[in-house]
Amino acid sequence: MKKLLLGCLCLGFLASCNVKNSDEYKRLQAERDSLMQITNQDQSEISDLMEIINEVNANFDRIKEAEKYLTVQSQTTGEMSKSTKDQIASNFQMINEILQKNKEDIAKLNERLKASGGQSAQLRKTVENLNAELQQRSNTILELRDALTTRDAQIASLTGTVDKLASDVQDLSMQNQEQEAKIKEQEEALNTGYYIFGTNKELKEAKIISGGFLSSTKVLNESIDKSTFVKIDIREVQEIPVYAKKVKILSDQPKDSYTVAKDANGQAVVKILDYKRFWSLGQFLIMEVDV
Repeated sequence: MKKLLLGCLCLGFLASCNVKNSDEYKRLQAERDSLMQITNQDQSEISDLMEIINEVNANFDRIKEAEKYLTVQSQTTGEMSKSTKDQIASNFQMINEILQKNKEDIAKLNERLKASGGQSAQLRKTVENLNAELQQRSNTILELRDALTTRDAQIASLTGTVDKLASDVQDLSMQNQEQEAKIKEQEEALNTGYYIFGTNKELKEAKIISGGFLSSTKVLNESIDKSTFVKIDIREVQEIPVYAKKVKILSDQPKDSYTVAKDANGQAVVKILDYKRFWSLGQFLIMEVDV
């Protein structure tokens, strides 16, 4: 019995050795190894594809965040600060770089899809979606760029209008100031009076009057020198002291527009009752005094 069992085991061992050494076994072993290698390659390929797809999607998320900032700025009114303009320029640069990177990565996915003969329906659908997303993001960025360009143009136009308005207002203000100064000057001229008093001799020496004694006294209007007169604002002067006991007005002042009074020292004082009427016939008041 023992001899029979031992014989069977030997036959089984020999049979096993014969199978492993057979051509069929070797072929099956080679196919198994090949399938395992293909599976490992497929796993590596899938891992690479997923890495590219995840990176592309992450980049699209970054672009969307940048778009939010650009959208807000495109809808904001008022002039942009330098820091805002710098940030917008930085965002556009970043978006352009990301779009270029995604474009290159999606091109790689397209090549992989072609290499597989388009057999992977899931990969084909994913690539189509990524291509559509790339196109949409590109269009959105172009729209935002145009919106910001239009906004800048409107701001520039508005700024130009405001600057022109400010310039016009400034010019108008200067014109008003000049006009006011001119009016003030004219008003001062209209309300400026000149007076002088002196004895007959003093007035003749100053070439203000002529005649006297046997002939009537005459005012020499053509030779009057303003520098010898006292300049006043006729609206503010109602009394003119002459520091003499007697005074005679030689110029053309209406007699009912003034009166001559005495001060506490008995000196004559010309009191103007109606300054407009008093100065209505001329700017010069000439008074002859008798000390």
